[in-house]
Amino acid sequence: MKELKAEYCDELLNIFPSFVLGVFYKLEILRVTDCGSLEEVYELQAQGLEIKDTCVVAFQLKEMRLFRLPKLKHVWNKHPQGNISFQTLRIVDVWECWSLKSLFPFSIAKGLPQLERLIVQECGVEEIVSKNEGLEQEIRFEFNHLSFIKLWILRSLKCFYPGKHTAMWPVLKKLRIHRCGKIKILGQLESLIQQPLMEKVIPQLEEALISSDEIAKICDGPYSEKLFCHLKVLWVSYYLNESVVSSFSFLRRFYNLEALYVLHGNFKELSLYEGNFGEEKEVWMLPKIKKLHLEYLCKVTHLWKQESLLGHICASLETLEVWNCDSLINLGSSSASFENLTTLDVWKCKGIIELITSSKAQSLVRLVQMRIRECEMVKEVVASEGDDEATYEIIFRELKRLELHCLASLRSFCSGNYTLKFPSLEQVIVSQCPRLNSFCHGALSTPKLQRVQLEPTHYKGRWIGDLNATVEQLYEEKVCYLIFF
Repeated sequence: MKELKAEYCDELLNIFPSFVLGVFYKLEILRVTDCGSLEEVYELQAQGLEIKDTCVVAFQLKEMRLFRLPKLKHVWNKHPQGNISFQTLRIVDVWECWSLKSLFPFSIAKGLPQLERLIVQECGVEEIVSKNEGLEQEIRFEFNHLSFIKLWILRSLKCFYPGKHTAMWPVLKKLRIHRCGKIKILGQLESLIQQPLMEKVIPQLEEALISSDEIAKICDGPYSEKLFCHLKVLWVSYYLNESVVSSFSFLRRFYNLEALYVLHGNFKELSLYEGNFGEEKEVWMLPKIKKLHLEYLCKVTHLWKQESLLGHICASLETLEVWNCDSLINLGSSSASFENLTTLDVWKCKGIIELITSSKAQSLVRLVQMRIRECEMVKEVVASEGDDEATYEIIFRELKRLELHCLASLRSFCSGNYTLKFPSLEQVIVSQCPRLNSFCHGALSTPKLQRVQLEPTHYKGRWIGDLNATVEQLYEEKVCYLIFF
């Protein structure tokens, strides 16, 4: 047997009783889900009989996934004494096991040379590796293939291992620690990896989730500039203090950063400094970020101030995602340019009335995809600036896909008398926009467009000669429906 799956087995107390352990040593994949009474997976001791008295087993298990096991107390119910091993184990994924206090016995953790991915989320875990009572000497853990660690919402987590130890994970590339009690990323790494080894291990990281406390430590601490030189994706979560605006100076530490995710902030603006710094030397020190994701920044009204140094990030952006930013008024200052932007995704931003100005739209020369969803106050996407609209031409040269979804106040894409050209536009999705009565008021060109989809999966769509006529017809049908029904 290569794979075993156990689901909804509410009478099970353990998966492998001690007397059958040897039978399943060739098992490679184990999945246990929604077993309400399960207390342990591997029973290494039962009624006073220890496994060392019965057999020696080298398991060939490669993948272990344990989901929603509310009474699980142990994966292994005893420290094996060298007679049982899991040296081929590569993936461990544990989720919603609230009675579980530790994941690995120390002797199992010491023998995981092939472990590649470790995921523990929403569990009662207090320590990843349990201590062997009576063992006082220092323990050395080597995870030479571990490249991904995710510890997610472990409110009781105190430490990786409670005893004296060292740990090596030389190929760790992705580290995500979120809402895990009092555990700190840098603090744990410093305790596990003593200097100067720390500077040999952390630089291998390519992706990390870091809290505001950790950001402050990075900015103020005596860390080498090369410490995060390989980091490409950074998640910054839980800024709970409005004064944290100044700590965006940490961007200079991550000079090879390509993607930045900023989540759950309580600050009012994004700024590099509290003061007003405009020196050119500060500009070239900023990373050329390709993707910026902003989510749950409830007090931010503008992405950054006029002439802010952070505005220079716009020039290198390829993807901008703005989600659940309720106070946001619009995207960026007039000085910010989105000349390399290919994807724009705005979702659930309640305060936006006009997404971008006509002059800002002119800079979207490489935009390929635009998605505006569930922004209840948006009245138009491109706003007029009062210039000579009749002679003003806006060309979305590369735009291929446009989605407008659940925009209760949207009346038109652009109400100005501009000439709009979409030479590459092939897909338009318009759904739940009850007040959209015209696409634009000026001249319109969409030579490749042949339909308007009412849902992403509504491939047949509707088409009445051109985009404006189709949108107008759809609006008239809605009005007639409301009148008669």
